[in-house]
Amino acid sequence: AVVSTQSTGNEVMTCIRENVPTTAVVFNNGQWGAEKKNQVLWFGDRYVGSQLDNPWSYAEIARSMYAEGITCTHVDQVTDALSQATKNQEEGKTTVIEIMVTKELGDPFRRDAMKLPVRHLEKYKATCQTSESESGQPTDL
Repeated sequence: AVVSTQSTGNEVMTCIRENVPTTAVVFNNGQWGAEKKNQVLWFGDRYVGSQLDNPWSYAEIARSMYAEGITCTHVDQVTDALSQATKNQEEGKTTVIEIMVTKELGDPFRRDAMKLPVRHLEKYKATCQTSESESGQPTDL
């Protein structure tokens, strides 16, 4: 079984068109977590472009592309979803599993590559942070 956790939708369409049964897993937390974590740590919880208030379901999008779409709203559903996706692959079908998760953020992958920003223009000095967020979590939870 092939399981992907990085799918844009183009991969799903290609798999359907080329008859390559795969499974894609979308962890849906309603935000662009990697960027939001940086904004929490280094930009004082000023969020720009990281809140994804999407009204759609990725499982529904998959079904619209003639793939199978499964939504998991609770951890107890994940095992059954993966079992069904494996069965679907054996039958030649591509599946997208959408797992609804919390908005809790993990640590950035390259923490060593980021530092607090330095504001050189006077009009932006008020937005300077002197330390990272203590909680490491967004204020909008």
